[in-house]
Amino acid sequence: MALPLLNYPPKSQNQRVEGYTVQGDDQPTIYSAEALLEYSEMTALIDAAYRQIFFHCFESDREKFLESQLRNSQITVRDFIRGLILSDTFLSNYYAKNRNYRFVEQCIQRVLGRDPYNEREKIAWAIKIASKGVAGFVDELLDSDE
Repeated sequence: MALPLLNYPPKSQNQRVEGYTVQGDDQPTIYSAEALLEYSEMTALIDAAYRQIFFHCFESDREKFLESQLRNSQITVRDFIRGLILSDTFLSNYYAKNRNYRFVEQCIQRVLGRDPYNEREKIAWAIKIASKGVAGFVDELLDSDE
């Protein structure tokens, strides 16, 4: 004998309250270098870029030359990210210690903010690394429509 269905929707203590939101990871801050004028806002953008790429912001891992170029509007944020990925720190910690498929996965997650769609996408990007090198791969990844 089957049990009858409940006539009311189940509720839990974890249900969100309608109309009440807290600023956090659910609503990420969108940074734009064109709109930034203050030193503190540029510092926040740079720190966010380090957290996105390295997941930390150690003083020894900072690229002072890239930071100064970004602060003086000599390079774009995209070029700053390109410089972080091609830095000795990133390449020695991620490229040198992983196979190409894992490196591709990490770059997609850190640069595009998503997981690879499937294994075929990882293979296609790994072929780019093999044919154009890491710099060519990073250029194509950053210049993609995403």
